[in-house]
Amino acid sequence: MNEADVKYLSKIPAPVEEAGNQKGRPANVRYPFQKQHPQATTHLLMKYSEYHVPILYGPQIPRRDRDDTRERYSRALLTLFVPWRTITDLCDINQTWEDALKSRQNRISIRSWKIIENIQLLHECKKDRDEHLLQVIAEDQTDNDAIDPILLPANQDIDGEHDADDSEDLLELLGNIDEYTTAATTATKKPTEDKYIEETIEAVKNVGRFSHINSKSYLKMISQLKLKMNM
Repeated sequence: MNEADVKYLSKIPAPVEEAGNQKGRPANVRYPFQKQHPQATTHLLMKYSEYHVPILYGPQIPRRDRDDTRERYSRALLTLFVPWRTITDLCDINQTWEDALKSRQNRISIRSWKIIENIQLLHECKKDRDEHLLQVIAEDQTDNDAIDPILLPANQDIDGEHDADDSEDLLELLGNIDEYTTAATTATKKPTEDKYIEETIEAVKNVGRFSHINSKSYLKMISQLKLKMNM
């Protein structure tokens, strides 16, 4: 809390005439803590005049359709989207977090529900993305039925749950796919070129393009053509 915050709080509630005479950009709305709060004299809450995107630290909110993380999911939603001061505002004694969320979900605003739905949508998009990448890898593994483990994301488990932001793992996965594709293309490049050379020479022979040349010179020319096309 700085001098500007103290000055703002000292003017609450400000007279209507004084508020109307203020010039410049309006100050952000500030909310003090209750007097019994240990940080009441040093900290406050500020409402920004413009929208801000919060960045959450720590483990991400899990999927809502997994039984093994349902309690953690309910606890996260309660702490983020239900107003509270003490733990009893969120969950009663001997009550599960899942039951607490069901009994308090009417306290979550419509806007917050949209955010919650977007969180679940993000999980579903990540799952579809991983399934598509695995399908691409499986199609490229033509010589081996088993998928090379090095191509799989390092933080992917059986259920497709990700405990952290996996952008770096996705880039690494795409890089591995690119390296594998390059190696496979190089391995098949020479047979493809050989086939193209043979077809070209056969077409030249069939149309009699150099029929006026004697057989010995013709064979020598064909050999030179093969050599140049193989370089």
